[in-house]
Amino acid sequence: MSKGKIIVAMSGGVDSAVTAGLLMEQGYEVIGVNLRTWEYEAPACDTTKKSCCSPEDIRDARDVGLSLNIPFYVIKMEKLFQEKVIDRFVNDYREGKTPNPCVECNTFVKFGALFEKAKALGIEKIATGHYSNVVEIDGRYAISDAADHNKNQAYYLYGLSQENLRNVIFPLGGMTKPQVREIARRMGLPVAEKAESQEICFIPENDYRKFLTRKNVEFTPGFFKLRDGRIVGKHSGKENFTIGQRKGLGIAWKNPLYVISIEDDGTVVLGEDRETFVESFVVEDLNFQAWNPMQEGQAEECRIQVRYRSKAIAAKAVKEGDVLRIFPLEDLKGVAPGQSAVFYPKEGNYLLAGGIIRKGSVKTVERILDAHSQEIGATAFP
Repeated sequence: MSKGKIIVAMSGGVDSAVTAGLLMEQGYEVIGVNLRTWEYEAPACDTTKKSCCSPEDIRDARDVGLSLNIPFYVIKMEKLFQEKVIDRFVNDYREGKTPNPCVECNTFVKFGALFEKAKALGIEKIATGHYSNVVEIDGRYAISDAADHNKNQAYYLYGLSQENLRNVIFPLGGMTKPQVREIARRMGLPVAEKAESQEICFIPENDYRKFLTRKNVEFTPGFFKLRDGRIVGKHSGKENFTIGQRKGLGIAWKNPLYVISIEDDGTVVLGEDRETFVESFVVEDLNFQAWNPMQEGQAEECRIQVRYRSKAIAAKAVKEGDVLRIFPLEDLKGVAPGQSAVFYPKEGNYLLAGGIIRKGSVKTVERILDAHSQEIGATAFP
């Protein structure tokens, strides 16, 4: 008996192909959809090396559709992708931030817009090849970590709404990548051995600086300065740097230097390792999953992750207006404005909420005391 219609977002890679095949085996009436988001200015990508949403990837997705004998459609979303992903990417670098385009694409394109297309067709469910799961916690839905920690993509999915989470299926959440490839071989899928993408999909050369130049971004030159104001060098553009960066600075110093601040006037502030730790920072553009939206002044203990693949550390979050102020309870450094921060419970592998680290919100400390965590807890939460 059919479980009903479901739309599968098919990128042309092995993960989405196996997703479609598994759902067919489970009794769903699968409709494959490729989201056309970008027309490359550069030569077509070599798909034997990577998947990058190129015309070759659309053909691969179509071939999978033919192999599985399912309907397959291409939906044009270039305008939305330009507005929500590319324009924000460019503007973030102009403003000295480090953008996270995969989060914006998932939130607004792969799930936001695709869900709207599905509903217009009378279809409630969609599925993707993300390595994630969905759990229900006290009546609210949340993303939870995948079984394959090397592929876990929960960090990129904090922007999904409660409606999204109720109606999405992630068939690969309990699998490892080798298991997925083996299933692809069993199904005879033409992309079973296709390599994975290793870069931002709309930057096939993996060089965002060249991309910004093609987008007519005027780089802002300036000085490298230490925290005390001493000038230690010049650079050709603040857009070349990100918070926490150590390599590629071209500065000779007695100890390694790291980027700890990028100012609007082009100044890039450098510091030694001990100066990269933060005592607090602000997260905005919040989306609450397992957490109910917090009230003004409400404080919650949690764990916070500020980079993909980084460890989630203990912290306290306080609601201040429309933002959360975060007080790390363990040493934390390299917090980059523009990047995403996601919240986990003190114990548990599901998302409480997520948002964007605000520029200008990070307070650094020049030395970390052994009692750092206790001091923050005592002073901020009497």
